[in-house]
Amino acid sequence: AWGDQCSGAVEGFPAGRYACSDEVAKAEVLGRCSTWAQVYRNALEDECGAGLRLASAEFSAGTHHSIRHGCNDVDTLETMLVSQVDAARGADVELFWWSYKMPYGGAFRNAWSLKHLLYLLGVLPKPDEALFHCGDHVPPLGEPRDGSL
Repeated sequence: AWGDQCSGAVEGFPAGRYACSDEVAKAEVLGRCSTWAQVYRNALEDECGAGLRLASAEFSAGTHHSIRHGCNDVDTLETMLVSQVDAARGADVELFWWSYKMPYGGAFRNAWSLKHLLYLLGVLPKPDEALFHCGDHVPPLGEPRDGSL
C-alpha cells in the first residue's frame, strides 16, 4: 500500500497516486495494485514449488507511510481493506493485521487498529478505547499513596 505506485493521499498526486476523495482514480490504482498477492505467490512458487502456505504479516488499511498524507476517511479505509482481503483470498495468502487494538495510536488508529476500524464500519459496538489518558498515574499494588517510597 505504501509503495509510490499504490499510495493514496489526502491531496493526491504527487504525494500519492490518488486523492482520497477521487473514487475513479482510487479504484484504478487499487485495482492495479491488488495484483500484489498473486505476484507474491507466483514469485515464491517459482522459487520453492507449488502449494506454499503464504501470509502477509503486516496488513492494515493505511494508504500512505506518512500520517500527514494518508487517507483517514472511512470510505477509503474500507475500500483499502476490501481490496487487500479480496486480493489475498484470490491468491490464497493469509493476512495478519498490524494491531488488533491501538488505543493510543492517535491519527494512525483509524487505519491501523482493527478493532477501531471495525467500530467505524459499524461491525463492533464500541471504539478502541484507552484505559488511561496520557499523564495519568495508576499506582501499582503496594505503592504508598503519600508519595513516599
